[in-house]
Amino acid sequence: MVCETFQEPLQSVLAALLTTLPSPKGPLLDVGCGTGGKTPLLRSVCTPAVSLVGLDHDRQALREAVHNERILAVAGDAHALPLRPECCGAAVCIAAFGLFHDQRQALREVRRVVRSDGWIVVVTATTAWMPWSPRMRDWMATWYARVGLTTDYWLTMPDPVVDLATLVQETGWNDVRAGAFVLETEAASSQMALPLLTPAAMRQHLTPLDMREYDGIAAQSEPELLPLMLVVMGR
Repeated sequence: MVCETFQEPLQSVLAALLTTLPSPKGPLLDVGCGTGGKTPLLRSVCTPAVSLVGLDHDRQALREAVHNERILAVAGDAHALPLRPECCGAAVCIAAFGLFHDQRQALREVRRVVRSDGWIVVVTATTAWMPWSPRMRDWMATWYARVGLTTDYWLTMPDPVVDLATLVQETGWNDVRAGAFVLETEAASSQMALPLLTPAAMRQHLTPLDMREYDGIAAQSEPELLPLMLVVMGR
């Protein structure tokens, strides 16, 4: 899955999640910034006073990022960031985390260079076998629209994201929140990311009638290998 395909259906989800965080008290570090494709999204959720620092090991990609957007480019390795301690207000790592050979060390490095009152957002992709079907997708999308989605629904920490959330917490980040999202990218009419809720979480929010409908559809759904977006936020 190329980076652009991964990011396209997630723009609204990421924008909504990022707006729940305070504006960084210092530069926002984009670890694995590539050509700067995420820069417009990051600028949309930051105040004009916040500068963006893009880090990548690919110098050609950095040159393109600088050419397209006003961004301070830093060439370097995420496992040994060429930055002084606590020089950044916050950090994001979107669609690049899976490329790091030592993810724990990369998270430690980000913790080192981000202020103690700053935050991190890690977004990556995976796959998982889940009982899923077009009918389940449509039913859940209708239900989400009816109740009005909030970050309480989005950040429910189903099984696929637990390991990543634990890793973020073990590397020095507190107040860790996490969520998983089913990616729908095959048809232009379904460019969306649906929150993946556990059955236990669903039972907390559904009425008895809704729960019977949900259980009935789940029982008729065949397990599918689904592409998922995992989001972890730590402070």
